Amino acid sequence: MSATERVSALRDQLAEDVYELNAGEFIRYRPEVNDDAVAGVVRSVVAEGEEGCDAFRHGLDSDEVDTLRLFALRRTLLARRSSSLGPIYEAMDAFALLPTINDVPWDSWVKGALFLSRGIGGDLDSMDRRFADLNPDSAPRCHVAVEAMARVNELAQCHLVEVTTNHGPGFLETLVFLGKPTFGLWGAPRQADNALTYQPTTNLAQLCASLADALDSSGKVTTGPIGQDQLAATSFSLTAAGSYLPTLGCLSFVARDVAGAALTVFVAELPAETDDDLDSGVHFDAAALATAASETDGQVAVADASRVILLSPQPSFDDELDVVMDAHEFEDFARAALLEPTAR
Repeated sequence: MSATERVSALRDQLAEDVYELNAGEFIRYRPEVNDDAVAGVVRSVVAEGEEGCDAFRHGLDSDEVDTLRLFALRRTLLARRSSSLGPIYEAMDAFALLPTINDVPWDSWVKGALFLSRGIGGDLDSMDRRFADLNPDSAPRCHVAVEAMARVNELAQCHLVEVTTNHGPGFLETLVFLGKPTFGLWGAPRQADNALTYQPTTNLAQLCASLADALDSSGKVTTGPIGQDQLAATSFSLTAAGSYLPTLGCLSFVARDVAGAALTVFVAELPAETDDDLDSGVHFDAAALATAASETDGQVAVADASRVILLSPQPSFDDELDVVMDAHEFEDFARAALLEPTAR
């Protein structure tokens, strides 16, 4: 079999190794059989050298790119959970096989992988050289990421936050809204990026994970990955400055039933009245927010002293599937999650 045929076969194999939706879960991380299959593809492609890597990456379609990138992210988290350099090298190799610079999450997961590597004795310069051998075109950008590590002192600077739940260590990728150039006669400067912080005083990730697990166990719905989110002011029938309510942290996931109805679950911690760290200076009572949210048709919200859980049914846009989930059916699950001592 020629090198071209081998690379083509490896690309076909990657196309068959499709991850399920919950493989993108980095808080309730679970091992996936697919990881070993993709790892085998990555190792085999790397063994083909620079030309083989180049031929492989330029034949990938968008789904295969997504699979390769997700594998790299999962390997980065696995490195943290196992305190092992092996998964980091596999992650960096997978990043090197992505077709374009924009396919690679340089400022988050790549820097996160480098940060973890440094913490367990990895040689960043060696990793930089290995990346350059596999992908000379993107090597300058990788070098920038490696050089930037001299200014990175904590994982949060990589737009990743480490959380701990009963599932073990996990990562939350924090949202970053990229600034855009402003309009002006002389070309006004670019606006600053807006990075959402995640600094709850309670274990909000555990609260969210416990609720998601309970909903899964009910057999009534299947939950998707947990990610960072924001509380829309309109969800609470309030007139507030801006579009979103200030929080110390907000997570969400989607729950779906077999009929196709969906429910978005928001779990948030509100700042205390004495907290002056938020620019808005606006504070809301958790119980009052829950009451306001529940007054909106279809929604249910519960709260304790500082945290709010909002269950918000998603509207159906399918003319043939006009179903809306009953959020009240899951209210007791939310109340029980708030009482769990592990989420304090």
